[in-house]
Amino acid sequence: MEEKSSLSPVSLLVSILKYSIATIINFLIYGISLLLVGWLVDPAVWGKVDIFISTSTLFMNICILGLDQSFIRFFNEPPHPLDKTRLFGACFGLSTLVLIATCVISCVFFPQQVLGIFFTEKMGTIYLAMLFLNAFMAMIGRYLNIMYRMEGSIKLYTIESVAMQFFSKMFFLVAVFINPSFDAMVMWFTIGMCLFAFIFLWPNRSWVSFSPQVLFSKANRHLMPYGLALAPTAIMLWLNSLFSKVYISKTIGDGPAGVFSMVSLLSNVVAIIQAGFATFWSAFIYANYKTEQEKIKQVHDYLTFLIVEFLCLLLAFEDVIFFFIGPAYRSGMAVFPIMLLVPVFLIIAETTVYGISIAKKPIHDTIGIGLSVVCNILFCMLLAPKFGLYGVCMALAGANIVMFLYRTVIAQKLYCSIVSYKRTTLVCMVMFVLVFAACVLNNNFVAKLTVSLVGMVVYIIIYRKQLAAAISLAKELIGGFLAKRKQ
Repeated sequence: MEEKSSLSPVSLLVSILKYSIATIINFLIYGISLLLVGWLVDPAVWGKVDIFISTSTLFMNICILGLDQSFIRFFNEPPHPLDKTRLFGACFGLSTLVLIATCVISCVFFPQQVLGIFFTEKMGTIYLAMLFLNAFMAMIGRYLNIMYRMEGSIKLYTIESVAMQFFSKMFFLVAVFINPSFDAMVMWFTIGMCLFAFIFLWPNRSWVSFSPQVLFSKANRHLMPYGLALAPTAIMLWLNSLFSKVYISKTIGDGPAGVFSMVSLLSNVVAIIQAGFATFWSAFIYANYKTEQEKIKQVHDYLTFLIVEFLCLLLAFEDVIFFFIGPAYRSGMAVFPIMLLVPVFLIIAETTVYGISIAKKPIHDTIGIGLSVVCNILFCMLLAPKFGLYGVCMALAGANIVMFLYRTVIAQKLYCSIVSYKRTTLVCMVMFVLVFAACVLNNNFVAKLTVSLVGMVVYIIIYRKQLAAAISLAKELIGGFLAKRKQ
């Protein structure tokens, strides 16, 4: 009976909401930072700053060698002779050594070549060192976040997640009020990340180990192959977005790159619907895929319905959103609907691609993301010369759709998690029509609002049974809450 209760719809929702606290708070910080940047920072400056931040994250994903994924996989079953503490030391220590070695080689022998890949202007070696420093701080945050999550400490997980968002976003905004230049914003961003890393790593310093017995133990026969197999996935996923930013900066200009970066960040607001879902969902899938397939199928419909309804809402009030962002970035309204497709398909994929992991065939994830990177480059070369910023956005959206289709088709053959393929296909087709209409009606608020509201009604009709079930679940949840208060 206890097992059924733990897997009831109400318990499932409550578990997701617990992991959503950090995401919701982070979005408030995220929103405030975007508003301040929109009104106070020139797009050309912001474009360079965002490329700097994105590049440091790419460096982190490269140097971490996928060992963060090894830490997750082997946390509860550490390979001999490691325990949980020494597993952290081995994974974190190896990632750190690789990052230090890469930093030294790059800064000593190839500083201008590496910086020239990402930036149009010539920059000093100090900026390359700062990129690696920020990558190291992000690596610390990544490992600590995993540790708290795997230990089931929702409180520490929430505090650490919110603190990282605060220090990474709010600190560099000090420069926005004092001196909104690239140099000042990058410096304050680095200070914030260093303070965050020190505050959270110091209490856990006993977990850090550079002992040869830990770093080069026999456990590496398990840790390294598993991590390296998954490393390309994280690298290419981040590279996809960064390529678009750098391409715009080098071919169109830093100003349009700043507008693109702002639109890209704004489009990620749809992820608030996802909230703590992804954090909880992966653990639930792996623990219950054999016995709860029908429930897993239902969740696909619920999440897809919420995402597409929120998409309609954002399209309807796009003008209002960009009014608050500020006039310097208002040209981004033209491509905002297209960019919304990128996070939307990534979120829907949370319920369609787990069959690959269940079948233990991660090569298909790597192939799917590799296809996306190749398509993004080819689509950019084909579309950008003719359509400019529109072309780059269409390229990125198209590349992500290619990845979604490949991974979903393969995953569904391995483990079915979609109730009705026809319904999901219909939902996607309506989405494309709505996005196209929003682009065509870019300067007509009333017409765009009307089309979006019609889209919301269409989705309600498509998902009427799921909506009725969701209302019933909400009543059950509220009823249970009120009953507890009366006791």
